[in-house]
Amino acid sequence: MPIRIEFYIILIFISLIILRAYIREHRSLNRDFLFAGIALVIIDVFELVSVFFPFSSFFFLHSLIVCVEIVLWIYLPYVCLRLIIWRFLDQRYFKIAFIRNLMLFPLIITTFLSVLSLFNNFLFKLNLFGEALAGEYFFIVEIFVLLYTLAGLCICFYCIFSENNSSSKSKLLVAAFFVALLGGIQYTFGFFMNNLYIVAATLSVVFLYVTAQENRIFIDPLTGLNNRNRFRIYLSSILSNYVKVNMYLTYVDIDDFKRINDEHGHIVGDLALRVVAESMLDLSRKFNYFIARIGGDEFAIISSHTSVSDVDLMISDIKNVLKQKAKMSLPDVSVNLSFGTTNLNQTGKTLNEITRMADNNMYTQKRANKQGRNMDRENQQ
Repeated sequence: MPIRIEFYIILIFISLIILRAYIREHRSLNRDFLFAGIALVIIDVFELVSVFFPFSSFFFLHSLIVCVEIVLWIYLPYVCLRLIIWRFLDQRYFKIAFIRNLMLFPLIITTFLSVLSLFNNFLFKLNLFGEALAGEYFFIVEIFVLLYTLAGLCICFYCIFSENNSSSKSKLLVAAFFVALLGGIQYTFGFFMNNLYIVAATLSVVFLYVTAQENRIFIDPLTGLNNRNRFRIYLSSILSNYVKVNMYLTYVDIDDFKRINDEHGHIVGDLALRVVAESMLDLSRKFNYFIARIGGDEFAIISSHTSVSDVDLMISDIKNVLKQKAKMSLPDVSVNLSFGTTNLNQTGKTLNEITRMADNNMYTQKRANKQGRNMDRENQQ
């Protein structure tokens, strides 16, 4: 008995520490992650309550605890599926009523049957020792767990096969592993031997928190792109390990960005940065490139092409997409870009020397663009 109490106390403290740190450190909270952590804490607390209040004197309390735990037990794979969609697909799917209702349906049915089981033993019943046993229709809940798990795995593998970026594929494989692990444990061992599942779910929450912390270190908070730290790590790994014949580094800079801030304000300036980032992200699958915001209004692209003309095609496509997006989001602002490209196959060149070459090429174009704009203004006058 003491071991059981200590076991749940440790899990409660781990979950509470993670939730507290997550709430304090993240301005934009993911409610699904937060509610999953709270659900785990509630399950652990209920298990402690069932230990301290004997079944012989508190029969209905024990039945009520099992009823709530079954609902939370099916809620966790539901949240897992939502997190997969949120992370790897698009939040717009949550606004589609059919998808939203389809995801909620197993949760609603389980809740309804679980409440009825307090009186009719549909999903569970308690034996003479207060232990929960499967009811006649508990197999329905097991089917729902299997469906949630399969849906999460299908999304992961769909994204894996449609994704070209190796870093994104690695994240998807890790996500698929955790979905399979949690779903497999939940389906194989079932609710009535749920200690192993609670441990696995708690470890998953810890893993998600650590991943969120890593994103804070390597992701630019404004644009969602890789930041300068990840850019230098990625470029260094390429220069050290990869065949670099067809690899190119392209620096990108927003022309007259200071003027945009001065004339339209920093809110519009931030919007311009996001529009530029989205324009490059929209083409990332087509060209399979790495993008980073390396500071201020400067971005970097590491891409693979068969020839320099393909680099020019990529730049042209980025300009065209940016023009369309800026027309919708920034109709009163002129957003133009300067590009500077260099081949990464530079024998004997260091990382700093290669980035300086791309930077110099970009500023050469930037000066030419500025001279062209000045001449246009003079002609208009």
